[in-house]
Amino acid sequence: MFLLQLAIVSLVVVVVMLWLSAANPGLAFGTVTVVAILLALGSIVAVSWMTYRATRRLLAPVDWLLREVARWDPQRPDTRALSPDRMPGEIQGDTRKVAIALHDLGERVDSFIARERDFTRDASHELRTPLTVIRMASDLISHDEGLSDRSRRSLTRIQDANEAMESIMDALLLLARDQEVALEQEDFAVRDVVDAEVERIRPLLEGRDVQLDVEIKAEPELHAPPRVLGVILRNLLGNAARFTDVGHIKIRLLADRIEVKDTGIGMDAATLARAFEPFYRIDATATGAGLGLSIAQRLGDRCGWPLQLASRPGQGTQATIMFGTSIATD
Repeated sequence: MFLLQLAIVSLVVVVVMLWLSAANPGLAFGTVTVVAILLALGSIVAVSWMTYRATRRLLAPVDWLLREVARWDPQRPDTRALSPDRMPGEIQGDTRKVAIALHDLGERVDSFIARERDFTRDASHELRTPLTVIRMASDLISHDEGLSDRSRRSLTRIQDANEAMESIMDALLLLARDQEVALEQEDFAVRDVVDAEVERIRPLLEGRDVQLDVEIKAEPELHAPPRVLGVILRNLLGNAARFTDVGHIKIRLLADRIEVKDTGIGMDAATLARAFEPFYRIDATATGAGLGLSIAQRLGDRCGWPLQLASRPGQGTQATIMFGTSIATD
């Protein structure tokens, strides 16, 4: 466009110089040149100004759209200004189509998030009732003196599974809440959670050549939801037990982290990069839906506990829960 304008201006200057020379044979060449230069400069300024105004008019709708999008909160974009009934009348053409498409996309995303949040919340609440019934009934049965040892062991497993389900419900409710909603936190000893989850995982290792070791280097306390930490640690220990046939699983509790290290099958770099993806399974033949690590990572992010993985094929995996700033202080 600029080159076309320059060519037009140059042509005008040449024509004017030829006309002046033909109309005034006695006119000095210098005067003709000065007049031509002034005319050229004036033409350039006029054409540039008209081009600028025309460009401003053409780009004004795009500028408006960019300003509206720049105001969006990445966590919760407000697309109401892009609704067809609220857009300025001068927003037409392709820009209007893009704005309407963005508005529709935002509406669909909001609807999807709302449905997911409502489903998680409602399902969690509805499941609490039967879980409460199971817990109360199992507690009553546990007082029966006539239970055999085998029945009492089965009852203990039922109680442990019920408690685990209640913890998962708490974790799902936490994920369903908005980031702005404060967590229900309390001070608790991390060792209590570690001991409980270690005892819960021991039955999975019975009859297998896998040694379970616990090393306590410190006894930190956290100000956070205690059941959520249990869910995260349970997922890590479950994976370690599932993918370790021979060797050991070691849990180390330090002042600022929990480490779970195994001598299982391990993961290569490509698998490790996808380990936190929902529904991704390292071994397609293994049981489980492939959601454990994904949920654990989301819970860790929600509570400020970054989850780290390090692994090598054939050498095992180490998972680390970093406590961050949630360590309780006096």
